[in-house]
Amino acid sequence: MPEKIYDIIIAGAGPAGLSTALSLAGTNLAIALVEKESFPRDKICGDALSATVMNVLKRLPDNIYKDFMDFPGKTSSNGIRFIAPDQNFVDVPFTLDASPATTDSGFICKRIDFDNFLFEKVQRYKNISVFRNFRISHAEVSNEGIIISDGKEEFKAKMVVGADGIHSVIASSFTDNKLDHHHYSIAVRTYFKNVKDLHPQGYIELHFLKDLLPGYLWIFPMQNNEVNVGLGMMFNRVRKHKQNLSKTLLELIERTPGLKRRFEDATMTGKIGGYGLPLGPAKKILSGNRFLLTGDAASLIDPFSGEGIGNAMVSGEIAARVIKEAFLKGDFSGEFLSTYNKIIERKIGKELKISQWIQKLASLPWLFNFVVGKARKNDDLKKMLTKMFTNQEVKSQLINPLFYIKLLFK
Repeated sequence: MPEKIYDIIIAGAGPAGLSTALSLAGTNLAIALVEKESFPRDKICGDALSATVMNVLKRLPDNIYKDFMDFPGKTSSNGIRFIAPDQNFVDVPFTLDASPATTDSGFICKRIDFDNFLFEKVQRYKNISVFRNFRISHAEVSNEGIIISDGKEEFKAKMVVGADGIHSVIASSFTDNKLDHHHYSIAVRTYFKNVKDLHPQGYIELHFLKDLLPGYLWIFPMQNNEVNVGLGMMFNRVRKHKQNLSKTLLELIERTPGLKRRFEDATMTGKIGGYGLPLGPAKKILSGNRFLLTGDAASLIDPFSGEGIGNAMVSGEIAARVIKEAFLKGDFSGEFLSTYNKIIERKIGKELKISQWIQKLASLPWLFNFVVGKARKNDDLKKMLTKMFTNQEVKSQLINPLFYIKLLFK
């Protein structure tokens, strides 16, 4: 079997793997980026790119952020309309500063376009070799290094990064991580055209309908009068009620008064597809002898919002930082690479724990109705909810009982 030798293997060319590779671009490290699909390829997703994604793009090399800002295949996203179970709603902007420099806090961009945008950037670096249609069938680790194979070719390296998603071959080969159904959500998504009454400022919509809590139905405006529409629910609830989520999505659109009117002249432009969301904070092994896990392979999706692209890209950045230190010291042991776990906990883990508590609170319809009702009438509360997007301390107030007691008197 032909053998190829590299310093690092990155398994998976989604946002986590691509961010890892781009953060190592231009170094003297020889990188093999292996991807099971060919590009461009689609990924079933809500297609929302948060401010976290934008911040990572700004830190990537060679003006990738500027190139993305010039990229035509995206739509600005400037805030969220939260619709409570009682159908009251509140509009929360992503930023209190409405200047042109800060208005575009996020974007909606189809994953087939966004992933391909990053994939094309990776290919311009001489130290990164890209291998499409490489499905890993075998992976092993030893004191000498890592070996992966697709049955036709064999790659060897000093380290491997598992960025290969929810069914990670790297994770299953090197850990005993299991899918935790208590930290697992199921979502479906499709596209529609000509949905009425979209938000004039391009806000995304999260409909926290009683039948879905703590999940929600979403409507994300896109280009050409198209919208990304879907819903997500906790796996245990889906299993308990034996729900067909594709059918549930269409039924909710049909029977929810506000949605029925808005979709009456709309046309579905894509099939309904489903996908799984490994939510954080899950108790999983993220690193070990010669390997690191990133993105969905590390279960880093926000349990309240369902947003995973930003955390995937941040984990890729952190992985690259630890990899550089490992090569500098020549130490690829599990003990040394556990530094990765500590940084992930500090940068992502704490926020995931806060979001988990908010998710639990969101399962209470009366509480959701209460907060949205108060926020509609109170500008200070609305400003606080805006700060929540960028300030972890402010976000943590939402899990403090005193916060809700104080709301009673506002």
